[in-house]
Amino acid sequence: MSDDNWPSPMPRPGDDDDPGTEASVFAVFAPPGADEPSETASLPGADEPSETAMLGAEPSGGGPSVRSGPPAASGAGTAVLNAGGADHLERPRRRIGPLSWIGAVLLGVWLVAMPLTSSVTELRQNTQIIVMVLAVLGVNVATGYGGMISLGHGVFVAVGAFAAAYAVDDLALPWALSILAGAAFAGVIGALVGLPALRIKGIHLALVTLGLAIVFQPLAKRVPAFSGGVSGRAVGAELVPPSWFGTSRWAEGLYHYLICLVVVGLAMWLTHNIINSRPGRAMRAVRDNDTASAVYGVNLVASRVSTFAVSASLAGLAGALGVVLVPFASQESYPFQESLVLYATAVLGGLGSLWGSVLGVAIREVFSRIGELLGDVSGLGPLGEFLRLLDEEQFVFGALLVALTFVFPRGLVGMFNRRQEDQAPRADRHGARA
Repeated sequence: MSDDNWPSPMPRPGDDDDPGTEASVFAVFAPPGADEPSETASLPGADEPSETAMLGAEPSGGGPSVRSGPPAASGAGTAVLNAGGADHLERPRRRIGPLSWIGAVLLGVWLVAMPLTSSVTELRQNTQIIVMVLAVLGVNVATGYGGMISLGHGVFVAVGAFAAAYAVDDLALPWALSILAGAAFAGVIGALVGLPALRIKGIHLALVTLGLAIVFQPLAKRVPAFSGGVSGRAVGAELVPPSWFGTSRWAEGLYHYLICLVVVGLAMWLTHNIINSRPGRAMRAVRDNDTASAVYGVNLVASRVSTFAVSASLAGLAGALGVVLVPFASQESYPFQESLVLYATAVLGGLGSLWGSVLGVAIREVFSRIGELLGDVSGLGPLGEFLRLLDEEQFVFGALLVALTFVFPRGLVGMFNRRQEDQAPRADRHGARA
């Protein structure tokens, strides 16, 4: 059967987080019952093997002959069937480049040194930056891994904040349960919002989520018991550190910082495991080609709804942790522009990558700080007038987004992965290193 009869995957944002787990519809859902791994061969004339251009082939004469039946998996995410019929991914070893090591070391040094060199206010602000990674990661799960453009994730951040505040104050739940309640409630709302994704997608789904972000503020004002109405909701309960930790304001800020850092780390670890599990590979298969996924037995309803639920839970967790840092929640803090900023930050870092969420938040804050420093320069005439624009965070972020979109259309993570792909040895169609 020719490969022309099989639907090819739609363009996708990336999957740059781990090329070894990159899976197409055919790689994830290879037909059961095969006793031996199928050989793979790339079609002649292609520079790089793609996931759908690689078909199960048997050597014969001058080139590969295509078998009849579904094409086998290929590329970095080749699904290999063992004798028992269970499939697993054959993952190549991935080299960690020097830039990745340098970035990891710099991030670790900053995480250790920042609380020791910051004031109470600076420590809280920097902790809020770390928490914002979760909201951007939620966008990344929905768009980068699920293929569903969401321009309304700021709503889920707000819902998580209001739910956590309601749980800790009105229900008198412990802070740990209140934070989980905020994430869970946002996940439920996200699952409901994900239902329209069963019928619409692309730009129409983006407009639906944007409309949700626009109507959220006036709607929240009409539910004062939950959101506090127009004036917002102050949280009376405080997350106080144990006595042995210290009683000063700096010790309290350090305690909140450590809690948020641990929660963000655990959330990223859990998200990594979800993405690389079978449901996660199904998520990416639906993103690539929902028709072929359904043919191979993927439950499209469950996949899309669960994708939106997971992404909304991450955003809601960010909102709940925000209440820990600042015991106040107001709908005025979550205008619809905030949802657009979250999406733009995810694109800036790189869609389809966990570390792209970290890079997006980091580059946004770094350039904002640089803009503040340059904005204070005076005595330069017309140049000084222009530099004063750099004191505006929105101007700096917008200019950065425009510039980097032209230079790195796949985001900052795409730049690093492209460099690794160029340096990695290519494999010929028989598997030998070039």
